[in-house]
Amino acid sequence: MRLALLVLALAACTQPRSNRCKEICKHEAECVDQTSSKITFDQNECVAACSVLENDVENAAKVARHAECVTRQAQNCSALLECQ
Repeated sequence: MRLALLVLALAACTQPRSNRCKEICKHEAECVDQTSSKITFDQNECVAACSVLENDVENAAKVARHAECVTRQAQNCSALLECQ
């Protein structure tokens, strides 16, 4: 497990940051702040992880679905934080 996290972290350092991931993470960070959620959220880590997943063939569709939920379907912060 630690090796997988290390690989993800190293890959995140070298991945270009996509605009879609920046937008997703910006919305999520705003909602975490607005709702005073107890969720620990780091916007930079979110963008890095999202960018890695977006460039992975097996996970790109999941990122696209999540982006759709966050940017178009969620009507409020509670709904946005429920996006999968």
